[in-house]
Amino acid sequence: MTIHDRKPPGPAHEDAAHIAAEHDRWLAASYGPAIKESGERRRFVSDIGLPIEALYSPATLAREGFDYLADTGFPGEFPYTRGDDPAMYRKAPFIVSAYTGFGEAGACNGRLRRLIELGVEQLLLAFDLPTQCGYDSDHIMAAGEVGRVGVAIDTLADLEALFDRLPLNAIRRVGTLGNSIGPIVAAMFAALGEKQGLRYADYTVNLQNDPLKEYLARGTQILPAAPAAKLAVDPVAWCVTHAPHWSPLTVCYNHLNAGGAGSSLGGAIALANARHYLDLLLARGHAIDDVAPLLHMFADERHDFFVSVANMRALRKTWAHMIRDGYGGTRPAALALQTTVYGHGQEALAEPINNLVRIAFGTLAYVLGGASYVYIASYDEAVGIPSEESVKAAVRTQQIIAHEHGFTDTIDPLGGSYLVETLTLQIERQMTAAMALIAGMGGALAIVDNGWAKRMMSEGVVRRQKLVDSGDRSWITVNRQRQAPDVPHTAFRIDPATASRQLARLAEVKATRDQARVTRALAAIDAACAEDRNTMESVLEAVRAYATVGEIVDVWRRRYGEFQPSTTF
Repeated sequence: MTIHDRKPPGPAHEDAAHIAAEHDRWLAASYGPAIKESGERRRFVSDIGLPIEALYSPATLAREGFDYLADTGFPGEFPYTRGDDPAMYRKAPFIVSAYTGFGEAGACNGRLRRLIELGVEQLLLAFDLPTQCGYDSDHIMAAGEVGRVGVAIDTLADLEALFDRLPLNAIRRVGTLGNSIGPIVAAMFAALGEKQGLRYADYTVNLQNDPLKEYLARGTQILPAAPAAKLAVDPVAWCVTHAPHWSPLTVCYNHLNAGGAGSSLGGAIALANARHYLDLLLARGHAIDDVAPLLHMFADERHDFFVSVANMRALRKTWAHMIRDGYGGTRPAALALQTTVYGHGQEALAEPINNLVRIAFGTLAYVLGGASYVYIASYDEAVGIPSEESVKAAVRTQQIIAHEHGFTDTIDPLGGSYLVETLTLQIERQMTAAMALIAGMGGALAIVDNGWAKRMMSEGVVRRQKLVDSGDRSWITVNRQRQAPDVPHTAFRIDPATASRQLARLAEVKATRDQARVTRALAAIDAACAEDRNTMESVLEAVRAYATVGEIVDVWRRRYGEFQPSTTF
């Protein structure tokens, strides 16, 4: 008998009620006795509180009210559940990226060159904490921290040294995750391109530039939230005219999830932040179809593989409805959200070489979920700044996923999975409900000021830790096959002379620049802030004049004040 000789299934097999009955029969007759005999204790609830069923079938989707065309559709078409582009990875795999930065610019330049030789297509720079917080390397607050967790950037001269003999158009994208100094970073890349004789159209800059999540997670906030958000959208508005192909704002919930929100609530908070940024831009007279394409999102789910896949799909769908139904957007570029992800898994200090496996699986989940831009952790990142060997392994992991095993041959290969489609619907509903709750409280700024978001995250951290402590969430070498933390002697360490070299460069810049030009430029920034104008042009002029990050941020501090945390929770 050939496949063509087989009889089509009878009406009973096509009937939803019959499938549901068979589903329930199997649970009672087969699964129930089998699991009762084993007596194995396992976790059956995802990190975001969704129960994980023993079996998913058409009956599961029917109970969820699944409608293929409305809920899933086709890649590159509304609601973009299956991808932001019709061809997705069949046209080109995701962009292989690396996040790196340490010490001072001269030393870090060699690392950038080697990454490009390995095939990295996007370089994302890690700045040290003083730079991220708006302090120059010679400030008292920078003592002991210069170049420790990223590269020190005080002036345009540092960026010039970092990209010495490395034109910005040598790679597909370049940028940083600096959040509270977004206009300064955008201006630095614009000025560096000018120095290299490039047009803005010749290269692409990717900035995270999302200060609102800093108040809840990482803590590098500088100003009160309202002016910080205003400054964050200044580069977006500037890009509409000067560099519409840049990515000047990537709304992030990686750190919100890590801080305890969970990926669904973290996604909802991030979408609320995106709404705030978009509302600011619309209030300036911009059209939603012009500004929405300039906002990307940095998704995150590190604990559950299939939840991670579904989270990516639900996020694109939720964004598409928000832009179309909430803002009246029509352009595919505005509706089709592009996403950045950071593949890490759940790294551990014990036996860090095992993190290679965790990171690979975590990255694969994002890829199967249709991520646009991917960069991943190095296996020793839980220990310190990654070594060159571990960075190479991280790059190769991305390349293996992109080009081996057929992972990128088919668009949305898990689309249609009863499990993945069910989780996608459930996560979308979680996000939508949380967004409505946040909107009812007054939006993104309100949940920073009233402490609600921080409280939700704190409670989430406690729940997550209880799962680890009880063993309900397995973590090899941490609560199963326990091992003591194992910090390798080969962990990368920065040169102890880093700070002195950085301070010497900064002193030389200050001694040789045109101080009158710097003074005028800083005054122009203050005037733009006072008159509620876009600060980008004045910041760009200050950067060209070699004003420091700290000098520019001090203008903001004097004008807007500094953030004072809430004590209401």
